[in-house]
Parts: sequence; C-alpha cells; structure tokens
Amino acid sequence: MLENAILVTGAGRRIGFYIAKRLHQDGHTVIAHYRTHTNEIQVLTDLGINTIQADLVDSTAILQFVAVLKTRCSRYRALIHNASSFAPTAADLTLAAQQYQQFFNIHMMAPFLINQGLQPLLQGEQDHPADIIHITDINVENPTPDFDIYGTSKAGLHNMMLVLAKKFAPNIKVNAVAPGPVLFTEQHSAEVRQQILSETLLAQEGGAEPVYLAIKSLLDNPFITGASIPVDGGRRLSKR
Repeated sequence: MLENAILVTGAGRRIGFYIAKRLHQDGHTVIAHYRTHTNEIQVLTDLGINTIQADLVDSTAILQFVAVLKTRCSRYRALIHNASSFAPTAADLTLAAQQYQQFFNIHMMAPFLINQGLQPLLQGEQDHPADIIHITDINVENPTPDFDIYGTSKAGLHNMMLVLAKKFAPNIKVNAVAPGPVLFTEQHSAEVRQQILSETLLAQEGGAEPVYLAIKSLLDNPFITGASIPVDGGRRLSKR
C-alpha cells in the first residue's frame, strides 16, 4: 500500500496530466485519476504513476471511488481536485438540467465526498498541515453569462474551499488555484483567442507550468489556508 501520496483528479489530459507528471518529476508519489483512458494516462502509467479509473457520475460512483482510494494509500499528503467539465449552457432546459447535474457532481459533490472520506488519512510532513487544493476558475469572480452553469458550480467549489479551510483547520490547509487562459483548446478560433489575449494584461497564453507553480507554492508553504491564487495573466481585471 502506498504512503504519503498526492491524488490528482482529472489527470487524463491537459492541466491534470501536466500536474501529475510534474509532481512525479519532483519526487512525489502520485495517484492519477481519470475517467477515460487516454494516451496521456498511458504516459503516466509508463512513468510508474499509479492510475485509477472512475466516472464521477453520481454519489454512488464517487463513494465507490473513495473506497478504492482508501485501499490504495494508507496516508495522503494532498488532494488536488482538477477534474472538470466545461461547456456553454444549453438553450434547451432539459439539456441544461442534465448539464447542471453533471457539473454539480464533478465540481462539487465529488470534491466534497472525497475530502470528507479521506480527511482521516490526510497528513502533512514535518509537523506541517496536509493540503487540499481546488482548481477553480476566474469565472468565480467575473462570470460569463454563456457559461453560467459552469461558473456557478465552480463558484460552489470556491466556497467549499473557504468553509473546509475552517472545518479542517489546523491539520489540513485548504486552498484554491483559479486559472484563466492557460491552455487554449481546438474549439478556440483564432478570433476568440485574440479576443481573450486582448483581455489579458500579460497578453499571452500562460501554459500549464504556471498552474503547477501555484500548486507547488501552496504545498511548500505551511501558513496559507482559505486562499485562492489566480493564474490568469491579469485577465480577471479586464475581462468583459
């Protein structure tokens, strides 16, 4: 059984994959969660990183995932909640209701149940607190109307960070990292990319490394809890 592991959810692609790989490179024991097996998960497996498949579709599936996590590791150093679903709100109310349930389960219910279920196993190093880190979004501060369901559930994840910082103190620190335009997707047209960059004070795509550096700073600092670090190049200040 593993000890002192860091769990990263949503490690099958993009930011989650990068976080899991960088933690491993820095010498941490990592458990990488994924929903669908990807080439990136195969890369993590080939590196010797422990991977666990789970679809965070409802409370039953999430609780089963928690039970598996308890059998994989006797003590956790940190939990990093990166699993996410992203889409504009559907115009059809039936579809919007399905989106709301999906986003709620992934962004709020899963982190809550995982945090609660693994709390007794969370333990820091050298008498320092353990860590829980929620990956939220700058939409928490300045929501986009077309993505109101997404933004609402991410805002709930932010609020959960605040209340659990109180609830789990002093043995566990709970913080958030709020990315902005760090990695564009194929769905972003050249026009959309230019608009986003024009609203970003540092006028560039950030990349995944700044997100990891924010996470690392929280892991390394024993005296920060209940805080959210924006990694957005300043976009939250000028985003329309």
